[in-house]
Amino acid sequence: MGNVSLLFGGVALFLNSLSLFGKVDLKSAGLFSLLTGLLQTFIATWLVIGAAGDPALTFGYASIYLFAFTYLYVGITFLFGLDGSGVGWFSLFVAISALFYAGVSFSTGDIIGGATWLFWVILWGLFFLGMGLNMSLDALTARVAIVLSWLTLIVPALVGLRFGTTGANYQLIWSAAAIMTVLYFIYAAVKFLPVRTIVRSKN
Repeated sequence: MGNVSLLFGGVALFLNSLSLFGKVDLKSAGLFSLLTGLLQTFIATWLVIGAAGDPALTFGYASIYLFAFTYLYVGITFLFGLDGSGVGWFSLFVAISALFYAGVSFSTGDIIGGATWLFWVILWGLFFLGMGLNMSLDALTARVAIVLSWLTLIVPALVGLRFGTTGANYQLIWSAAAIMTVLYFIYAAVKFLPVRTIVRSKN
């Protein structure tokens, strides 16, 4: 069920990134985000209950709520035309939580998991800067979101549903894709970050 959550979360993120490009209507993307948030909330609750109080399992499954409530919040915001500052500041909380999950993953030797969480820290951080602090980052955020929707959600979910994600070939493919993603992030940041020119007047 976790892979199902990842799959639909990836599709929702993909549609939301397209809405930043102006390719998808905000209300249309918002409806799918709302449905995805409801689905993920159900899946997370089902898995947490099934964990029967096991701390490690509960900790892992509870991370799904970070995505679920993000999509619920975004969906409602898009559908009703609400101010996005609340989503932005909520994204700061999620980014901090994701950073904690990344640290735990690295400490247990899960390099792919830790790197994936760091990618999400970047994305939620961009949501905070753009929606919470009103920085002009839509061009960069859209490109980061569309890449991560496939790299960290859709592809791993499809592979996991069919083959599992523990094989050496999967790790090799993911590592190569991650390196390319980092290089693309650097390129996108240089190209699309707003540049402020400070003009000093001479007396």
